[in-house]
Amino acid sequence: MAYSSDADLLKLIPDILSLGIESFVLEHPKAEADLQRELRIKWWPRKNIAGEMDTTKLTPAQFTMASAYLVLWRYALPQLTNWVDGDRFGNMIDFYKARYGEELEAVLSDGVDYDENDDGSVDYAEKQPIGQWLNR
Repeated sequence: MAYSSDADLLKLIPDILSLGIESFVLEHPKAEADLQRELRIKWWPRKNIAGEMDTTKLTPAQFTMASAYLVLWRYALPQLTNWVDGDRFGNMIDFYKARYGEELEAVLSDGVDYDENDDGSVDYAEKQPIGQWLNR
């Protein structure tokens, strides 16, 4: 199941599904994969855990907003823009790209929920903020 859905997009842009494209259901899994790749690059190596990151140990709800912003920025709005100066959708692409970066940075700084010991809950030791490494 993807981290976001069309319902999350509608909360951000209420008319997004009435602009000529009825659904972005195929774009949400792409955003999920993009987010997981970014976590493997920016966060996983800092955890110092042997092996590959197990995405089933992540808390999906933690990435809903980042995923929705990513779907809008990278997948949905580029399908709607006509790529001319001043185009509403072109301007929105820049806006949601910035929101995505801010949201992902906030998640990393707060700490990624990762149930390392697979006990069904994430304790403090399993949620180490990336900000602790940024100042080293």
